[in-house]
Amino acid sequence: MPKLSSFGLFMCFSILLNSFKEIKKDGRHPLHVAVVEITYNSQDKFAILQCKTFSDDLELALEKRYGKTDDISHPQNIMMVNTQMDEYIKGRLQIKINNRPMNFSFINYKESDNNSADMFFKINDVNDLQKIEISDKVFYELYDDQLQLIYITVNGNRKNNKLRNPDSKLVFDF
Repeated sequence: MPKLSSFGLFMCFSILLNSFKEIKKDGRHPLHVAVVEITYNSQDKFAILQCKTFSDDLELALEKRYGKTDDISHPQNIMMVNTQMDEYIKGRLQIKINNRPMNFSFINYKESDNNSADMFFKINDVNDLQKIEISDKVFYELYDDQLQLIYITVNGNRKNNKLRNPDSKLVFDF
């Protein structure tokens, strides 16, 4: 699978997010894409995981998984929505660092005006990162054409790649 440049992936995702305001029909966007970004600095001993999705895709996935769910833009029960986001992502995204399965903890959630949702997680106990394996199936149950963009930055060294449903696994060596 060919690698895309970081700048190319970023520009593609930014343009798509901004252009969907105009081309949405029946409240949905025509492309199904999500981004996972992991940033690690060896001095910190932890990594930050950011999952960026379309808000309407996230709401649809939560509704499908949990039944009627709170509006993520203006939740009445923010703790319940945060728990649902946390469980949903952990059920579809697995990370191994140096062949060791990693747990990650939900930090917070932020929604933007351009129909994007950012979920932030912390991966603790990362003493060294030489190899990272990603299994990403976020929204695969919703869309046969789901595209996952993966960015990994280790001590300033950035790598990226993409997955398209049904492919779900990538390995990065540093």
